[in-house]
Amino acid sequence: MKNNLVAGILAHVDAGKTTLSESLLFNTGVIKSAGRVDSKNTYLDTDQVERSRGITIYSKNARLPISDSSDLILIDTPGHVDFSTETERALSVLDFAILLISGSSGVQPHTKTLWNLLKIYNIPTLIFVNKMDMPGTVSDKLLSEIKSKLSDSVVAFSDFSNEEYITRAEESIYEDVASCDETIMDKFLSDGSLNNDDINKLFYERKIFPLFFGSALKNQGVDIFIDFLKKINPINEANQNQDEFGAMVYKISHDDQGKRLTYLKVTSGSLKVKSMLGEEKVNELRAYSGIKYTSLSEATKGDVVAIPGLNSTHAGDTFGCAKNRFSSVLAPALSYAVHYPKDMDNTRMLQILTELQDEDPSLNVAYNSETREINVSLMGDIQTEVLKNTLITRYGVDVTFSDGKICYKETIDGSAIGVGHFEPLRHYAEAQIKLEPLERGAGMEYDADLSTDLLDKNWQRLILTHMQERWHRGVLIGAPLTDVKLTLVAGKAHVKHTEGGDFRQATYRSIRQGLMKLREMGSCRILEPYYEYTLRIPDNLVGRAMTDIASMNGTSSITDNDYENNLTTLTGKAPVSTMNGYLKEVTAYSKGLGELSLSLAGYELCHNEEEVIASHPYNPESDIRNTPDSVFCMHGAGTVIPWNQVDEYKHVAYDESLGTASLISDKESLNLSKAANEKRKQFEKTTNDDLFVSTEEIDQILTQNSLANASVQRKNWGYRPSKPKPVTDVVYKGTVYKEKYMLVDGYNLIFAWEELGSLAKESLNAASGKLNDLLCNYQAITGINLIVVYDAYKLKGHKTEENPYHNITVVYTKEAQTADQYIERYANKHAGKYDITVVTSDGLEQVIIRGQGCKLISSREFIKHMEVTSKEFNELHGVK
Repeated sequence: MKNNLVAGILAHVDAGKTTLSESLLFNTGVIKSAGRVDSKNTYLDTDQVERSRGITIYSKNARLPISDSSDLILIDTPGHVDFSTETERALSVLDFAILLISGSSGVQPHTKTLWNLLKIYNIPTLIFVNKMDMPGTVSDKLLSEIKSKLSDSVVAFSDFSNEEYITRAEESIYEDVASCDETIMDKFLSDGSLNNDDINKLFYERKIFPLFFGSALKNQGVDIFIDFLKKINPINEANQNQDEFGAMVYKISHDDQGKRLTYLKVTSGSLKVKSMLGEEKVNELRAYSGIKYTSLSEATKGDVVAIPGLNSTHAGDTFGCAKNRFSSVLAPALSYAVHYPKDMDNTRMLQILTELQDEDPSLNVAYNSETREINVSLMGDIQTEVLKNTLITRYGVDVTFSDGKICYKETIDGSAIGVGHFEPLRHYAEAQIKLEPLERGAGMEYDADLSTDLLDKNWQRLILTHMQERWHRGVLIGAPLTDVKLTLVAGKAHVKHTEGGDFRQATYRSIRQGLMKLREMGSCRILEPYYEYTLRIPDNLVGRAMTDIASMNGTSSITDNDYENNLTTLTGKAPVSTMNGYLKEVTAYSKGLGELSLSLAGYELCHNEEEVIASHPYNPESDIRNTPDSVFCMHGAGTVIPWNQVDEYKHVAYDESLGTASLISDKESLNLSKAANEKRKQFEKTTNDDLFVSTEEIDQILTQNSLANASVQRKNWGYRPSKPKPVTDVVYKGTVYKEKYMLVDGYNLIFAWEELGSLAKESLNAASGKLNDLLCNYQAITGINLIVVYDAYKLKGHKTEENPYHNITVVYTKEAQTADQYIERYANKHAGKYDITVVTSDGLEQVIIRGQGCKLISSREFIKHMEVTSKEFNELHGVK
C-alpha cells in the first residue's frame, strides 16, 4: 500500500500555475513533453473554455510518482478570483499546499486571500516563486516582501544568483529553520544540525513555510523543488484509527457521457468496489490523472477517487470517521437574474441550475415565487460567461443575465435568547437558543449547553442538526445570517407526543424570535462585501485616485513608490457596491497606464445601511415560511402566540446569570411580571374565559371520555352502564397517526379552476407555475407533504422527473404514463404507510383511489378548501 499525499497548487491569476504543473508532470515522467498555455495543449486544462481563455476554471487531478512508496496527487486549482470558491472546496482534502507567487508581480491581493484561506484551514504550505527569469526580479527583495506581507516564518531553501538556481547551504537553512521554534533551536545549538524529521514536523505544524525560486516555463529550479517534495513524509492524525474507514467529498462533476461523478479523498481505512457509501453502492472507483483514469478495486488512505453514479452526495459530505474541514469562507458578492427562453418551463430551468449547483454550491440558485424570477450568485463577469457557455453546450439553453446585484448578509452585535415552542394537538417541542455575535468572517457556530436531565442527548443532537441544516434568514432585509453563534441553552420534549419534526419547528422559531428581539433592541446589522485592491498608478494621478476611493467609502494608503517609472502603488479596501466597475474608469483616466487588481476581502458593516433597508422591503412578521411566532396548545387546539408574547407562555425557565434551566411546573404561579400576568388574563378573557389546557390535561380528558363510553350490558329493553374500571387500570395507547400526503392531478385542477383555466389558454407553463406557487402556500399553512403530478406521457423518450419546488414536489410523468396512472401506482404502493388524500375530478380515478383506501377530494371542493384555509390563516395573522 502506497503512502500517498495530496497537494494543491494555488496562485493568483497569471502566476504560471498551470505551467508549473506541466513542469512537475514532465520531471516526474508522467508526460513526455511539457505543454504550454498559449499552445492550448496542457495536460490538465482540457476544457474548451479553459483553453480558449488560457485560465484554469475547474480543479483537476494528476498523479505524480515521486517515489517507489508514494504518489503525489496534485490538484491544480483555478487562479482567477471568479473561481476561488472552486479552489476553496479543494482545500478540505489537502495534506499540504503549494502557493505560487509571480516573481514579476510579487504578492497580490488574491495571494493574501489564498494565504488567509490556508491559515483558516490550517494547511501546511510551500511557496514557489515563479518567473524569476523575467527582467527586474531580485530574490532578496522578493523574499523580504513575502516575509513582511505573509509570514516571518518563510524560509528560503533555494536561491537565485548569477542566473543560477542553487540549494542554499544546509547550515544557513538550519539556522533559519531553528529560529522559528525554541525546541528546535535548542537542538540546533546542541547538535549543530537538524534532520529531515525536524523540518517535516515544523512544516506540518505550520511553523515554517519553505520557499523556492524558479522558472517553470524554462524548467529551472523545479528539480530542487521536487527533491524537497520527495522528503515530505505523511503523518497520521492523533487519536485516529488508521484502519477505520473515513472519506470526504470535495467535488461533484459530470463526465463526457453525463454520468455524475463524486470526487472524494479516503482519509483512513479503505473503500472497495461494491461496498456501501451511505445508502448507495459503489460500483466503480476511478483514479483520475488529467482526462484519463484507472479503475481501482480498492482505494486506500490518501487516495483521491471519483465514483460515478452516486446521486445523494454533495461537496463537504463526510463518511465514516472523517471530520468535516470545509467551512465555506468565500462567497459570491453579486446576484444575477437569469433570463431564459419564454417557451421553457421554469421548473425545467430550475432543475438544470440545481444540477449545476451540485457542481458549484456557491451558485445559490433561488426562485422568487412572487416575481417568478430565478437568481444565481456569481463571483464576476468571467464566471457569468462560463456559466452561459456551459448552459449552451451541455443543455442547449441560451440565457442572459441581468446586471449583478450585491449579495448582502446580516449579523448581530448583541445577544439574546430566542424561545421557540411548537405544540399543536398531539405534538410538543420547546427550544431556547442563545444568539451571540462572532468576529467578522467567523461564519456560523453551533453548540449545546444544557443538562441531559432537562433534555435527552438525542433531542439535543437533533436540535443541533436542525440549526445547521439550512441557512437562516435575517430580519432586516431577509439576507443570510452570518458571524453568529447559536447555543442551545434550554428545551423540553414530551414523552409521548414529541416527534422529530416538532423540534425542527421549535428550533427555527426560536432563532427567529431571538432575531426579532435583537431587531427591537437595534442590534441587527447589514453586512456588505468588500474588495481588497492594489492600484498601481502614475504619480500625477495619485490625488485623483485617492479622492475617488474616498468617495467610494474606501480606504487607501501608499505602499510603494517606483521612482524610476514614476509609478505609485495604493492599497486598501472598498465596498464592492461602489468599486465595482472602477477598472474601466482607471483605464480611461490613466490612458491605459493604471493597473487595478481586486480580491474579495470578506464582509464588513454596510456603509449605507438605511438606504439598503429602504430599497429591500421585507417584513419578517409576514414571512410565513420563517415565522418568529410559536404554537401553544390552548382550549384543546393549537394557538399561535405572537413572538413578543412567547416568553410569557414558555414551559422552561432559563436563568442566564447562572446558566441553568428548569421546568415551570405550575402555570398559575409562573414567576412573571405583573404586566405579563395582565396580558395572560386579558388573553384568556378574550377566549370565553376558558382555562389554559395543556397536553397532559387533554390526555386526561380523553382517558375519562374513553371510560364514559365503555361497553354496556343490555337487560330487556333498557340498559345499565357497566361498572367503570378505576382510572389507574386504563392504559392509553394512543392512535397510530400516519404521515399525511396529498397528491394533486395538476392539469385536472388547472382546468377546474376558472382563473387558471383562462391563463392556461395563453400559457400552460404560466398556469402550472401559478398553481405550484399556490400549492406551496397551502403546504406551508397545513404542513402536509404535497406532490403535484403533471402529464408528460406524449413526450417521446421522457423519463419520470420528480423535482423539489420550494416545499412541494413537482412530478412530470414518463412517456406513455398519465398522471392518473402515476397517482394510482403511488397510492397502491404507499396507502398502508401514509395517510393519502388525492385531489382529482376524474370519475374512474376516484373509484380506483377509494378502493385503495385513500381519501378523495374533488378539484372544485379543493379549490374552495384552499381559499378558506388561506383566508383563515390571514385573519389569524392579521394579514390583509
